[in-house]
Amino acid sequence: MSNRMIESTSGAAQKPDAAPFSDALFLPAPHKAGEAETISRPALTYWADAMNRLRKDGLAMTCMVLIAFVALVGIFGPFFFPHDTNGVSYENQQDPNSINQGPTSGEQLLVTDDGAGFVEDKFQEGYDAAAPLKKAAEVPPVADLKVAGVPTVNGISIEWQAIPGVSGYTIYRTVLIPGEKIDTQALIDGTIERGVYLTDLTNPAQINYTDSLGLDGSESYAYTVVPFVDNPETLQHDPAPKGSVVITELKLTIKHSDALAVDPNVQVGQTLAGRAHWFGTDALGRDVFARMIDGTRVDMMLALLVPTLSIIIGMILGAISGLLGGKTDMFMMRIVEIVDNFPDLLIFILLQVAFGKGIFSLVVALSAFSWAGFARIVRGEVLRLREIEFVQASRLLGAPVMRLVMKHIGPNLLGLIIIAWSARIPNVIASEAFLALIGLGVEQPTPTWGNVVFDSARRLQVNATQFFLPASVLGITLLAFYLLGNSLRDAFDPKLRGRS
Repeated sequence: MSNRMIESTSGAAQKPDAAPFSDALFLPAPHKAGEAETISRPALTYWADAMNRLRKDGLAMTCMVLIAFVALVGIFGPFFFPHDTNGVSYENQQDPNSINQGPTSGEQLLVTDDGAGFVEDKFQEGYDAAAPLKKAAEVPPVADLKVAGVPTVNGISIEWQAIPGVSGYTIYRTVLIPGEKIDTQALIDGTIERGVYLTDLTNPAQINYTDSLGLDGSESYAYTVVPFVDNPETLQHDPAPKGSVVITELKLTIKHSDALAVDPNVQVGQTLAGRAHWFGTDALGRDVFARMIDGTRVDMMLALLVPTLSIIIGMILGAISGLLGGKTDMFMMRIVEIVDNFPDLLIFILLQVAFGKGIFSLVVALSAFSWAGFARIVRGEVLRLREIEFVQASRLLGAPVMRLVMKHIGPNLLGLIIIAWSARIPNVIASEAFLALIGLGVEQPTPTWGNVVFDSARRLQVNATQFFLPASVLGITLLAFYLLGNSLRDAFDPKLRGRS
């Protein structure tokens, strides 16, 4: 054949210089014993294949690292807090001088006396109390209105010069919104609202006033002092046409007794570097960042414990129902349907009333009836697995029920259980935050992510960062759990192999 001319399909002869086929190409391939049984690559088990697919998912690995970092910060972070003061842990320590602050990195604090904030009433010496009353339209505004001393959350003192011929002075306080300018002349003329009415001073010789009503370290204030004259006909105060205005901001301070714990040589009037509050402080002066870190322990414990309890209960009941079948299956499924149709909020309220507020009652409330969905899933999977050939063969060979569960059905359920368990975790964290929102969560002062975010939401208009920073941590962590759960589903579901 090698010496013949090979004709093409069209019948034309090839060119004479074409290379002929070698006879060696038509010899049988050599046979080597044992090569037919050789495995070209190591066998890949179901779990190894799932983990390989999970490791190739960059988003899943990023979420795992983020979740691990949050968990480690929650576990070891509180050990780096300052020591307890008088038996009160750092995350629960209240500082009235640092109420509703934004994020700080250790600003300078003015050291004040422990009794600062209380100022006695002052009266102008030589005041002419016998001077005839002026007409309200003729009364001038008070002169030399100023802030006396250091304005702190303990008190803001203002002083002025007394005016003869008046009956007293009305004091107003206006809260200044950060970033917005106020028309001072409009406050003087009274053409805009002068803010909160504080008091009427009926002694015209008094020349000072101390305001300590709900002061907030994150706010600035404008004080307006308006003289008035008593009208004997109407028995009312006739105000002067113009007032006087002074604007002030609160100083960040620290009591001398507290400052001595930081620097034994510090004196009143000096400045001292305060503690850093990376997320700011709440309405009681507590460190929001410290409360979020300490609350991580509670939320992570709930996130791991509640789904585990629900999975265990649902897996046991679902497996029994699926394996035994018949009346047992019908009876147990009716129980599951009844439990699954209870309204969750009503269950939470009833269990909170029965056990009181606390972590234990929250664990019971979140896991008491959440197993019903797991029981349905496990039952359906067991019904499918028990009809597969290898399970039927094991039953025909006389394998007991426990062997079927441990050797055949159980391992095939683990992937499904991991997927359901991971999907439940973000729901538990979100449920804790929701219960804190409606007042059914962990009772104060124990911090959780839910009650920290809820407390800061009340001051959203005053200090937005106090809300958005903790809420961002909560939202990013929930998103990481959701994305990781989706990746676990894709990795452990054999039907999705080759699609990701």
